[in-house]
Amino acid sequence: MPSQIDKIKIYLPFMFLGISLLAGVFFIFAAVSNYQNIRKTLDTGLKLQAIGVEITLKSLIKNFGLDLIKKEKNFFAELLLGEEWEVVAYVAIYDTEGKILLHSNPELIGTKIQDRVSFNVTFPRSFYQTTLTEEKLFVYENLLKTEKQQAVLRVALHIFPVEEILGYAKKHVYLEFFLGLGFFGLGVIGFWFFKRSERLIQRIEDLERWKFISQVLAHEMKNPLASIKGFTQLILKKTPEEKTQKALNLILKETLRMEKLLQTLNSYTHPQKPNFSSFDLYSFLTEVIETFKLLYPEADLRVTLEGKNFMVVSDQDKLKEILINLLENAWQASQEAGNLRVDLGLISEKTFYIIYIKDFGKGIPQELIPKIWEPFFTTKAKGMGLGLTIVKNLCEELNCRIELKSEPSSGTEVWIKIPR
Repeated sequence: MPSQIDKIKIYLPFMFLGISLLAGVFFIFAAVSNYQNIRKTLDTGLKLQAIGVEITLKSLIKNFGLDLIKKEKNFFAELLLGEEWEVVAYVAIYDTEGKILLHSNPELIGTKIQDRVSFNVTFPRSFYQTTLTEEKLFVYENLLKTEKQQAVLRVALHIFPVEEILGYAKKHVYLEFFLGLGFFGLGVIGFWFFKRSERLIQRIEDLERWKFISQVLAHEMKNPLASIKGFTQLILKKTPEEKTQKALNLILKETLRMEKLLQTLNSYTHPQKPNFSSFDLYSFLTEVIETFKLLYPEADLRVTLEGKNFMVVSDQDKLKEILINLLENAWQASQEAGNLRVDLGLISEKTFYIIYIKDFGKGIPQELIPKIWEPFFTTKAKGMGLGLTIVKNLCEELNCRIELKSEPSSGTEVWIKIPR
């Protein structure tokens, strides 16, 4: 039965995703709703202003008559120029034929209105109109009964004051909308992060268990192996028989291999702090090459070292462990492909030195490259799969960068970049 904490761990990512998505939906819905409400409120405000103008004009027409106002053209124009009517773009009254009976621009009186509508539509009505100067106007129309005929009163208002308010409102709407999208994104990223963290924690726990097992194995096997090795070497000295010596040499070889595996385990479970010192990389590589040739005299090691003075600050022992490990891997890969060649080189760059090691093996499939640094992952029949993990960890300790390039049937090349 999973514990309460385990249940929380399972459901926490989904809870976070759900809350984030709900918050995102809320903000987006609020943004759309607020914009619609603001737009509706502003339209209502314009309509009320137009109705105010309508009431004033109807009162004037009732008191003075339409004919008198038409005669006093300047009076009507001056009325519209007042501060309280500054939002009015124009006012027009037209009859059923579309003839303009009264207009705030006296020059248009008697002409035909361009966009008249049938008197069968429902009044009052309002709409937006774009002028020849590309200005957008709010237009309000309602029926008007004059002394002689039925007419339509049109009031057109400038909307720039409203547009300014709407502009501020749009900024808030956009903010809410992007907040909604942000919560959507946060939910997805958070869900991915929780899941990734969960896998990472599980991996760390697995590694800790492996480390514990490795420590126990190393401790329990160290003394028996030392005894086997010691007795085998002693018997070898005292037994001249060739058959017996072959068997003993095989035992000794396997014992040494197991001893090396234990050393690898120890390096993984008990990493030592680096001991940094200044040294010449060229001389250091010469020593590494000599060591490798002693270990593998049959290897065709081809060396390219450019220059002779490469001063670096690093840990010689750890760097040597990295290079010997990589050279051994390269040698084994080339051998498996029926080749004896391994290339090693040193290149000087502006900010770092590059040590490259290339094998001529079968290469590594692209889908396996991300996994080769993982502990206990190996494609070999022998080995524990800790070599490259230790190399990666050592490179991080020494502030070196390690890069690997591989193509099937073309071999593998590893670059170690050492800071200058």
